[in-house]
Amino acid sequence: LLTTLLKPILSKGATIVWENRNNLTTYFKTKIGSYKNKDIRFSISYLFKIQIPNTNKYLLVKNRRIENQLQPVGGAYKRYGDDSLFNKWEYKPDNNKNGLNVDEKSSSDLRFMVKGKYTIEVMNWFESMQEREINPNREFREELLDTNILDTNIFQNINYKHIRRFSKNLVWSDFFSCYEILIFDVFELIPNEEQKLALIELGKTGSNLNKDYAIVDCDNIEQLRYMENEKQVARIGQHTKLIIN
Repeated sequence: LLTTLLKPILSKGATIVWENRNNLTTYFKTKIGSYKNKDIRFSISYLFKIQIPNTNKYLLVKNRRIENQLQPVGGAYKRYGDDSLFNKWEYKPDNNKNGLNVDEKSSSDLRFMVKGKYTIEVMNWFESMQEREINPNREFREELLDTNILDTNIFQNINYKHIRRFSKNLVWSDFFSCYEILIFDVFELIPNEEQKLALIELGKTGSNLNKDYAIVDCDNIEQLRYMENEKQVARIGQHTKLIIN
């Protein structure tokens, strides 16, 4: 009789474990443990690895929010659809106090807070790819074509591949004074022959911080600083290392 009574419970438990097998630690910490009622900040973004052909140099752009910081092309994914699901999770969008302030351009970015008990639901929603941006084309266009860093006629149509996903779960952020879940998808540009030639020419032209871009080698990225004439002229965002490591 006891076995009969326990069977549905054990079966449900096994199903939960299987469905959350990739995030078991996070599941138990946020559903049962001390993170359940804490505010958890999500930042879910994508990055573009754009390498100058036949070199160990990469195209980086200036961060429009953080002064004098270079980083890969990319940014936060956007969510689409209505707010009902996010309201159910009691989400709070980023603001000056708990994150990066939201403006018209960053509206609907996947940077927000929810209570810990909803963490797994958010992660599963992101994996489902429903009601959200799923490719990196928008930021490529906004940061490189609309700014005339690259020629629109040459780079209007691009090929790329997804090379890795990097995630850090429930890490403490001194800057935001909360626990975070950070997810980065890294895409690599696959240039055609015409695009290769254009990138080679850009590499020869070199950096132009006044036009918000730089051609940066691996050593500078590893050291998180961009040097010109033996002087640091810009810093490089920590997440930039994801395109070379």
